[in-house]
Amino acid sequence: MKDARDVLFASKQIYDLSGTEALFVQAIKDSVEHHRKNCPFYSSLLQSDGFDPEYIQTAEDCAKIPVIPASFFKYHEVTSVPSKEIEVHATSSGTQGQKSQMFFDERSISAGIRMVTRVMRHHGLVSLVPTNYIMLGYEPSEGNEMGAVKTAMGVTRFAPAKERAFALKATAKGYEVDKFGLLNALKRYARQGLPVRFVGFPAYLYFFLDTLREEGIRFKLNKRSKVLLGGGWKQFNELMIKKETLYSMAEALLGIPSENIRDFYSAVEHSVAYAECRNHRLHVPVYSRVFIRDARTLKPLGFGEPGILSFVTPLVTSAPLTSIMMGDIAVLYDGKDCGCGIKTPYFEVLGRSGAGKMRNCAIAASEYMAGEKA
Repeated sequence: MKDARDVLFASKQIYDLSGTEALFVQAIKDSVEHHRKNCPFYSSLLQSDGFDPEYIQTAEDCAKIPVIPASFFKYHEVTSVPSKEIEVHATSSGTQGQKSQMFFDERSISAGIRMVTRVMRHHGLVSLVPTNYIMLGYEPSEGNEMGAVKTAMGVTRFAPAKERAFALKATAKGYEVDKFGLLNALKRYARQGLPVRFVGFPAYLYFFLDTLREEGIRFKLNKRSKVLLGGGWKQFNELMIKKETLYSMAEALLGIPSENIRDFYSAVEHSVAYAECRNHRLHVPVYSRVFIRDARTLKPLGFGEPGILSFVTPLVTSAPLTSIMMGDIAVLYDGKDCGCGIKTPYFEVLGRSGAGKMRNCAIAASEYMAGEKA
């Protein structure tokens, strides 16, 4: 028998928030109760906060659920299912410092696949035409458990892959940038005339486009070619350029129009897929709710007010990721102002938050963990 979560993730109307609100509320209540019963840390967190799942009566009430900073999972492995049920282990993609360690069971993976498939179909990103890929990230290798690698390879399933070339090649010494290998691959792809998809980190797209500019090389790729970005600029944040500038470069140097360039937001700690609309905005799908929190009080803010980005979703059953606060500063807008036809709110990431608040929240969560172990 399907529960509210299963029905929600089977919904074909992925931006019908009002039509699925009752399902979402019930799925969230079930999620909180599941983690309370099966994760001692989460049970202690709820008890300390005096929170009861029955407090959730509307989607707005979800902001009251005790929030866990994503950084907490860099230092603690917390699950809500037996270890024998874990199917996938994934890590965050940062190249410096501690990585988040996340664990996913079959239910979480199955729901995630259904979600991503519906998102890709809605945005016209599924194709049966053989496609060549420029992978703007890491080549898969033994021991690499980065969620970004798994996600990027998963994206290549939505258009059958003829060839793949990787920006970061796995060698005996580790990963090395292979910009000339990418250039040679793209020249070969252009001669074949098939669609080309660029998938991965925006920083590596910029580096590749800058190489083309320096070499005076331009392409006019198949009109079905696309650029699908995700993961942010990571350690290259100081080199980040405006999205509009990056897209203009891609259009000028690759011949890929702006409407075929889409950025995605997702994270190993929050695996809901947010895809840009045709106006390049990240609208909220039925699978989650987005709250922007005041940096001092963590209370939710209104439209147009910048604060800490946080999410609520019932997606994951294997770890208590129901209410998560990211390390990003963002702002939420009324979707009616977008003009793309999607009416749900959309958010814009402005940058990374300061370490202080996130560190304090992580310490508080760690104290709950210590108390649970005592």
